[in-house]
Amino acid sequence: MIGLRAGLSCGRVCAFLLAYAVAHALTLDAAASRSPEAGTTVLARNQVTGVLGTEQRQLMVGHRVHREELIRTGAAAQAEFKLDDDTRLALGPDAELRLDEFAIGGGSDTSSIAIRLLKGTLRFLTGRQTSQSYKIDTPSATIGVRGTVFDLYVGAQGDTYVLMHQGTVDVCAADGSSCVKHRSIGRIVQVTNAGAVSAPGKWRPDQAGGVTAVEAFPFVGRSLEVDRMRRMTHDAITERK
Repeated sequence: MIGLRAGLSCGRVCAFLLAYAVAHALTLDAAASRSPEAGTTVLARNQVTGVLGTEQRQLMVGHRVHREELIRTGAAAQAEFKLDDDTRLALGPDAELRLDEFAIGGGSDTSSIAIRLLKGTLRFLTGRQTSQSYKIDTPSATIGVRGTVFDLYVGAQGDTYVLMHQGTVDVCAADGSSCVKHRSIGRIVQVTNAGAVSAPGKWRPDQAGGVTAVEAFPFVGRSLEVDRMRRMTHDAITERK
């Protein structure tokens, strides 16, 4: 009798859990179907999640990511993505990024790729689209891309720091009040929440509340899935007293 009751109980519970899992998966699929695919996850280390609408999922290698999806990494996590136009992204620990817009036109059709980095570190490598197609926003800055490789760091107070590796970017305050054309390899432009845009310079120990260059730019000197080249060193980008 006890075995029979346990079997009935397990049967009901298991059926409920299975039904919930199927419903949850269908909900995720429905949300994804409403938002076009944008790229593929090529690395997901530790806690990497995607939020689409009201649904959250754990991202793993091979998972597709979607327009309007919010991607989050945990404190010891790292995520890398290859978008469908060959744009490549690497996201550092404790970061948040949203794929605001992803539309690739054919022939003379307009293309548009817009990314919003809310916090943390991003390495960005341009894809196949024209420079006018790309736009990156942060809480304090707007970045115009001109065929390039660079790192972005958004600090705890919302200030933005742009480390140039290759090419040129237009770094502007979020309100458009001031801009700097940044092409200084190994140097950093800072944009404050107040709208001040600095000249290119090295990372100072007193910047971003004492955050080190290693913490702000964890991809420096490392080979990534989306960028095999080891670019610069932390000593080279840090100001010494």
